[in-house]
Amino acid sequence: MTTESEADTLELPPVPEFGTGRPRWAAQRIHPRRLARGHLTQWARLRAWTIATDHPTRGKTVTARAAGLGLAALLAWRTGHQQPQLLAIAAGTYAITAWRAGRPVPPVPPTEEELRRRVVLGVQHLIGDQPAVFLRDVYDALRARPAATHLDDTRLRAVLLHCGITIHKTVRVSPTQTGRSGIKATDITALLSPTPAVAPSEDVDAGQASTEGAVEPA
Repeated sequence: MTTESEADTLELPPVPEFGTGRPRWAAQRIHPRRLARGHLTQWARLRAWTIATDHPTRGKTVTARAAGLGLAALLAWRTGHQQPQLLAIAAGTYAITAWRAGRPVPPVPPTEEELRRRVVLGVQHLIGDQPAVFLRDVYDALRARPAATHLDDTRLRAVLLHCGITIHKTVRVSPTQTGRSGIKATDITALLSPTPAVAPSEDVDAGQASTEGAVEPA
């Protein structure tokens, strides 16, 4: 039986890029947009082959290939004029190749490094122009996302530490708001900067054993 927390994180089936119905079959249907994409893809490949951009002897290669394409077009026109039924076969063959060339490309899943950077960018967005943000506010913002509604504070803390975020025991958000654990803006800027950051001299608990409970791997 699916609990309420699990139901919020269930992923919907992928939406097909072409056609309707079941995702597995809808993307394989002959759809005008897929044929149009395949047609443009084939013409782009033919153009790149004809102009021979990266060929060492481009001038001679372009002349030879253009002459070959012209001769092939002339032979195809004469053959089609003499035997019109071949035009239908050629059109069907081209439609099949365009349909295969227009096959949707599945998206590349993000790497672990990209996911870490997304978490760091999210924390940076929470901090805004302030010098720091309280850890409780970060927990509440993360738990507001559907994928993290079922995570407790311990696991959210493990995610932050896994992303390399330093959690200070005391931060100052404003002159009237201080004395609670949180994340400093300077640490987030250092994580997003290509240059390594200097280790803080004050007492922090990044990488130390958590006293709030056992921390599971993120």
